[in-house]
Amino acid sequence: MRLIAEWDRPFRIWHYSVSYRRLLLRSLSETSPSRVDVLFSNVHFLHMSTACDQLEISVDAEFRPPVSIDLEGTPGKWFLLNGGAGYLHGTHCQWHEDDGNALTPSRFGPFKRTD
Repeated sequence: MRLIAEWDRPFRIWHYSVSYRRLLLRSLSETSPSRVDVLFSNVHFLHMSTACDQLEISVDAEFRPPVSIDLEGTPGKWFLLNGGAGYLHGTHCQWHEDDGNALTPSRFGPFKRTD
């Protein structure tokens, strides 16, 4: 397992698009003036809580979900969230921190009904 990013601040699901397979997690914190957006692309499977107090993202090539799902031949990798409390299968994970607020559009482009 390889740690790729971690933040000690609350995050929640901000937007998920089934048609574009994009998942946007956002952190707006009262203790920090900055906003953090985390984007997962080409999400084929998702299992996570809608909110978490902190976020740790790892990649694990050996991970197998406890549910039966066949993603053989599907491009991507397993991203583990908070030590495996949540997990998803996708191709990319990117993040961006800025001074935006809840109404400021994401750096990752417009998301219908959120920006």
